[in-house]
Amino acid sequence: MENPFTYGNPISNPARFIGRRREVEQVFSRLRNAEAESTSIMGERRVGKTSLLHYLMHKDVRAHYGLESDRYIFVYSDLQMVDANTTPIRFSQRLLHQIGLQTQDVELKQMIDAARNQEVIDNFIMADLFDGVDAKNLHVVLLLDEFEKVTGNPNFGPDFFYGLRSLAIQHNLTLITCSRSELIELTHSEAIRSSPFFNIFANINVRLFSEAEAHSLITSALSGCGIQFTEQELFKIFTLAGYHPFFLQAACYFLFDAYTQDLSLEGRSQYLLQHYRQEVAAHLDDYWRNSPDNEKIVLTALALLERDGKAGKHTFSLGQLQELYARSDQTLGRLEKRSLLVNRDDGYTLFNLAFGEWIIREISDTMSDPLSYEDWLKNNQGTLERLSKGARQELGEILPRIAASYRDLLIGWASDPRNLIAVVGLLRTVLV
Repeated sequence: MENPFTYGNPISNPARFIGRRREVEQVFSRLRNAEAESTSIMGERRVGKTSLLHYLMHKDVRAHYGLESDRYIFVYSDLQMVDANTTPIRFSQRLLHQIGLQTQDVELKQMIDAARNQEVIDNFIMADLFDGVDAKNLHVVLLLDEFEKVTGNPNFGPDFFYGLRSLAIQHNLTLITCSRSELIELTHSEAIRSSPFFNIFANINVRLFSEAEAHSLITSALSGCGIQFTEQELFKIFTLAGYHPFFLQAACYFLFDAYTQDLSLEGRSQYLLQHYRQEVAAHLDDYWRNSPDNEKIVLTALALLERDGKAGKHTFSLGQLQELYARSDQTLGRLEKRSLLVNRDDGYTLFNLAFGEWIIREISDTMSDPLSYEDWLKNNQGTLERLSKGARQELGEILPRIAASYRDLLIGWASDPRNLIAVVGLLRTVLV
């Protein structure tokens, strides 16, 4: 039986696309207005940005939102291929080629070919080409995935972005970009960061599914296949995966696979846990590696609180987090925006249980340390001197249980006297 859940590739069939109605309406509303304005779509890796782009460019979806296909030329471009050797000229040639493939107008195709064959494709050549687009009352919409590959590439200087901005303002060109965070944060120079290029975009943050959307994904996928997950299994899926599209699809995929093997209820649970944890580890690692120290501290605090599990509590207030990290309030908004935590009425929690479990294993994996704790201690006396004598004593029994690569992080965290006692107490409870 074919598994209806997929988690490797983006969704391309609009019938399988779930949710994101508000984001879709925002993009098309800006595109339909008098200025045909551009949009920057942001979101953490695997949260569904590329699926959203595919949905936006589908002809039936565009028709539903009033964008007749014979006037609008939608072009999707995956910019992961942009590397250190990519120049603005090569980039422009590629985009022109893709525009040419999508247009039915013979004269415009000839104009595009002529522009592509120029030795130098400067801003004037592009402006002349889009004069032709305007004259034919056509409108080009570029859906540029992984656009940080361009903003962060030193080959693309301020002139490139000034030119692209001018095309989008003065001509029938709309840009819809996707990136991991705000484009202005992903630039390679201050000159580009201060460029007015970024002012033409409205930012849309793609976050986790709502509870209703998560249930809709499962219900629609299982419709007609003869398999229904039990309430107990649904609870386990939402605990492990949360409402994150990728993690949800992965958990459902392995549970469905277990059903096709006629496993028992307990057998299905074990199969799900084993395969799901293996599959998602690399993605959790990516989120962690792309988090600065202040975010890692808040994530670790939530993971430790979750593991401590006093009175079965799974959400934690700002006050509880500030007891562990005084500057939590400066970090929580960023983590919520990245969809790595959820802000509920009664407090904060990690976006799923698997992330907390992974963090605990990661920071306590001393088996991979290249040196014994005693040898590490000899080589890091200067680091420990950042702590008071009392703090060194408090951390004495905890540091050996922390992976060597995270001891500096812990020492920096515990060096704030406002947090020391609470941090040590929680670590001792969970790890010792």
